[in-house]
Amino acid sequence: MNTRDMWRRGVALVAAATLGLGLAACGSSASAGHGKTSEADQKSYQATLDAWYKGTYKKPSGPTVQAPSGKSIWLIESGLGSDYATRGVAAAEETAKKLGWTVHVFDAKYDPTQMLTGVQQAVVAKADGIILSAIDCPTVKNAVVQAKAAGIPVVGVETKDCTPALLSHVVTYAGHESFEDQDKDWGGAQAAWVIAKTNGQAKVVLDTETDAWTTLTATEGIKREIAKCSGCSIVGDATFVGTDLGPALQQKIEQILVQHPEANAFIPAYDVVMTQSGGAQAMQTAGRLKSLAIGGGEGTTAGIDQIRNGTGEQACAGQSVEWEVYSAVDTLIRLFLDQDPNEVDTGNGIQVCDKDHNLPPAGQPYTPPVDFRSAFLAMWSVS
Repeated sequence: MNTRDMWRRGVALVAAATLGLGLAACGSSASAGHGKTSEADQKSYQATLDAWYKGTYKKPSGPTVQAPSGKSIWLIESGLGSDYATRGVAAAEETAKKLGWTVHVFDAKYDPTQMLTGVQQAVVAKADGIILSAIDCPTVKNAVVQAKAAGIPVVGVETKDCTPALLSHVVTYAGHESFEDQDKDWGGAQAAWVIAKTNGQAKVVLDTETDAWTTLTATEGIKREIAKCSGCSIVGDATFVGTDLGPALQQKIEQILVQHPEANAFIPAYDVVMTQSGGAQAMQTAGRLKSLAIGGGEGTTAGIDQIRNGTGEQACAGQSVEWEVYSAVDTLIRLFLDQDPNEVDTGNGIQVCDKDHNLPPAGQPYTPPVDFRSAFLAMWSVS
């Protein structure tokens, strides 16, 4: 089960004195130096962050097709407990209306047994296609085998395939990047922000969910980037499992912050850690809310509100679930037409946001800088 993605995906903000940025958002701990970083290194770290502010999104591109109408698809959601997931459902319904399709949404309620049941029900219903959202293939392997035997394509979004591969396709990202590589880059973007904003002196507490492949993969990306910074280190990790979300995780975060007074940054696994599972309260209780550089996740509405209001997260590594769903629908269209989904570069990427960069209007989630909807509709010959 892919718990991080069920909740839907967390960089830190500290001022860089040599770049003339203020310290108000991050507090005094972020400014506490642990040695010196060369001016050349600081410029390099800032250049990396600036590239993430620009982001990796680009216009989707590929051959134009005539999308078939009258299809019935099933979207199997791992759970509808976050606005990221419900926005994915809205995007599926939006595309279905444009294409003249019907979409059946199955809420697995974060229960692996229900995830399996959802795919099985789609097979029994003779769905034309199935989209797995944040559900790893091994969790529903038997049902995917049944779908394959019935000739029903199964497409994964933020999904780990089985070994050997069973899914018809797993949605890719800009430059045909795999989800695994995108996930590592996502962690790298978080770390790059921490590094630049601490002048290459980041002392980071992580927050890795250990029962989810995607969070472990993102942590690989964080560690890879931190390793490039000679003055940076990871001083602790408030590891947890999905069932800890809530008071248990809040307590773990409080404890590790007490254990590591030298920490000047915290990177949560994803937004829900800070917005719904006690992360912000843990910072407050530990007396570190205003002194830590606190990162964020994918850019949910609640996470963006914390960035804007200074009540928790201070940045996002912005992602678009709507873009992912459009990519999955594009995949199904091409599979229905016996074409290769890899002929399309989905253009979906990552972009760092903070209070000074790339924030959406108040009350909205992170929004990518490219009109992907129009691009996909044009490729499908739909007005």
